[in-house]
Amino acid sequence: MLLVEYMGHRMAAEAYRVRVSDPVGTLVEAGLIGREPIQLYDPSAVVSARHLTLAFLCAVDAFSTGTNRAKRMEVEFLRFLAGSKQISEAIGLVGVRPGTEVVGVAAFSGGGLDPVGLLERARSLLGGDPEPGMLASASPSEVLRRMGVPEELVDAIPESEGASREELAVLERISVLRII
Repeated sequence: MLLVEYMGHRMAAEAYRVRVSDPVGTLVEAGLIGREPIQLYDPSAVVSARHLTLAFLCAVDAFSTGTNRAKRMEVEFLRFLAGSKQISEAIGLVGVRPGTEVVGVAAFSGGGLDPVGLLERARSLLGGDPEPGMLASASPSEVLRRMGVPEELVDAIPESEGASREELAVLERISVLRII
């Protein structure tokens, strides 16, 4: 489980192999999605825990400065996770579709809400078991292609011991989205 805290907000994220055919519909029917600060995402569209963490940090920062585009933290998180200005585009890039077998779940709090408790509720409804190593399983090159990041930008990034140039380009795209 990934746990992150920033500016009084917390995020907990996990990936599950689910036993329901429509994860989003299941959580909507249970009153979690749309009422609670919880978001499903496709782990095959996320490159690393850093990718999830940066999307969370940017979403919190957007709300703290009043520059958020979405009305809810979990939707703003999804927008940054996708590296997209448009919410509908973000859903298309990193959203979960019916039939998805491995689902990422991120839960948020900004006060008294417990994101770990929300994850447990989601897991019990989805009938899933935690999938270690599946929190983020995307190929950085594929994510860059989906985001429309040109190879020239990747080539301009210096080599790093801690992350691939492709992963750094994904993180850069999210960071730049925060300021435009």
